[in-house]
Amino acid sequence: MTLYSYKAVNAEGIAQDGVIDAGSEAQVIERLNAQGLIPLQVSNRAGKGGADTGAGKKMRRPGLFGSRQVSQPDIMAFTQQLSSMLRAGLPLDKALGIQLEIIESPALADMIKGVQEKVRGGLHFADSLEESGQFSRFYINMVRAGEASGSIDDALGRLVEYMLRAKELRSTVVSALIYPAILFVVAVLSIIALLLFVVPQFAQMFADMGAELPTLTRVVIAAGAFLEQYWWAVLLGFLTVLVLIQYVFTNETARMWLDRSMLRWPVVGDLIAKVEMARFSRSLGTLLNNGVPLLGSLQIVKNTMSNRIMAKSVGEAADSLKQGESLTRTLLGKKVFPPYALHMLRVGEETGRMEELLHDVAVIYDDEVKTSVRQMLALMEPLLICLMAVAILAILFAVLIPMMSMGDLVQ
Repeated sequence: MTLYSYKAVNAEGIAQDGVIDAGSEAQVIERLNAQGLIPLQVSNRAGKGGADTGAGKKMRRPGLFGSRQVSQPDIMAFTQQLSSMLRAGLPLDKALGIQLEIIESPALADMIKGVQEKVRGGLHFADSLEESGQFSRFYINMVRAGEASGSIDDALGRLVEYMLRAKELRSTVVSALIYPAILFVVAVLSIIALLLFVVPQFAQMFADMGAELPTLTRVVIAAGAFLEQYWWAVLLGFLTVLVLIQYVFTNETARMWLDRSMLRWPVVGDLIAKVEMARFSRSLGTLLNNGVPLLGSLQIVKNTMSNRIMAKSVGEAADSLKQGESLTRTLLGKKVFPPYALHMLRVGEETGRMEELLHDVAVIYDDEVKTSVRQMLALMEPLLICLMAVAILAILFAVLIPMMSMGDLVQ
């Protein structure tokens, strides 16, 4: 058995904390629920981690120079906690007040206090969130639809599920790229170190001996000399590339060109299409399930997509929908979305089960993304290792070949 500390609220909204001896964090949550308490935070007293109770996780206080912008983890924790308290029957104002008592993030506290004051002043909750400037259009429209239907708790619950799945998808892609990125950096640093510190020592020795050097050796020595003498030009070129990359990502025309070309790249283009399809399906399904009209949902979903070409296609499909045309037929004509997914959505469009099939498509393409990432890694990691090995071996052979030749001459 292990000691766990907890924070919870009762049905009247009174905050409580204490310690429970239990076998697991799940048992703690079950006991608190059995006592009529809403768990907000459960943590191991031994410092071995904490449990996400479904109501949120403990947030850390930012440093002295921390930003006042509310972080995404804070937004998720706020949504989880508020959803749990509203589902337990607490009024909105009381739930916001409890959050102010238990949170530790100053930026989040300021935001909640401002929202609470606006709600008390008669402003709708969704409008209060919008005026805070911390929430996306997608989030605000979900809450607005929940207010209109009288089920803000359900809307927040769907938002929590959406954010968790989106975070999982993003983490899958990002974590898959970490190891190849480390390999690439190690390879570049290794080659630079060899050219700057190892090759020059042998170059001086070869020069003193006056021997004729092989072409590979001369090329490597020249590369080392150039890097040693013109390192500033190499650094300037690297910075120029970074500036060009930033320009491409900030200039709309350049970004459109890049997004269009990336969709045609082997392996990468297929992965991007699947990621965007999963995001499109999940976002649209969540909005429709919460009562947001299809046209409004498409305009919101368009802004959640990263690829400009695919987002533009969604916007054009929304315009076509106003003229009575089929959504899936228009998207099929754009030839940027996976055809299988759109055929599934056409079935949903024709049978009136669009929300259900959008959820199924999102799940399918989540799995497809994970499979594609594994396949990409299976190609990328050996390729990077081979390239690194070839580059380092070329430098070593460039040094060793002349030395072996000189050894034969001495004999």
